[in-house]
Amino acid sequence: MNVIIVGGGMAGATLALALSALNKGNISISLIEAREPDNGHPGFDARAIALAHGTAKRLAQIGLWSVLKPFVTPINHVHVSDRGHCGFVNINAQDYDIDALGYVIELHDAGRQLFAQLKKTTQYYAILSR
Repeated sequence: MNVIIVGGGMAGATLALALSALNKGNISISLIEAREPDNGHPGFDARAIALAHGTAKRLAQIGLWSVLKPFVTPINHVHVSDRGHCGFVNINAQDYDIDALGYVIELHDAGRQLFAQLKKTTQYYAILSR
């Protein structure tokens, strides 16, 4: 079986790596992108994203968390309120016996790590623009 994924942003790159991990190399995975990964993918810029605790667990199941973890900042406490209204909620990771409620990672760091893993497991094709 062959799988072709068009687009190597966060979703495409993670999908390619997840399929590779879950199928233990039994399928051929090709990732098609408009540029070489080392030329700066627009989906992996200076923005940051938050990954939920459950997402980190899923990334660990496919062997990606260990390469991303050095670049994350844990979210240990969340305060939710609505200005001008009564009530608020405080959520603490320690109340749930977990390391963190979630994690923040810069997309640039995530992209570098994901593309390093892609080079090991996936055929990568760049369709260079004129």
